[in-house]
Amino acid sequence: MMKKLTVFVTALLISISSWALDLNQAKSQKLVGEKTNGYLGLIVSSNTEAAALISDINRKRKAKYQSIANKQKTQLANIEKIAGEKLTNKAKAAGQAYQNANGNWIK
Repeated sequence: MMKKLTVFVTALLISISSWALDLNQAKSQKLVGEKTNGYLGLIVSSNTEAAALISDINRKRKAKYQSIANKQKTQLANIEKIAGEKLTNKAKAAGQAYQNANGNWIK
């Protein structure tokens, strides 16, 4: 009985993790979008799963941007600005949500 329960719980956990929101899904559902500062922004504020996703991705982006800034001996803000321009242009071309220079979300 315990073995069956363990198998069931494991299968349940695997199926739940497959439901987890990924970045492509969040972008296609217009829950998140690219901001001009090189980071993701939350469009639907009530979605806690999207908020957690953004937090994780933005933390990783900041670390990568800082690494690039250190290598190029420049300010983090310079790298964030360049990344923001590239990512918002890419989002625009893909029909995804992005933030314009005025801070408005374009869907």
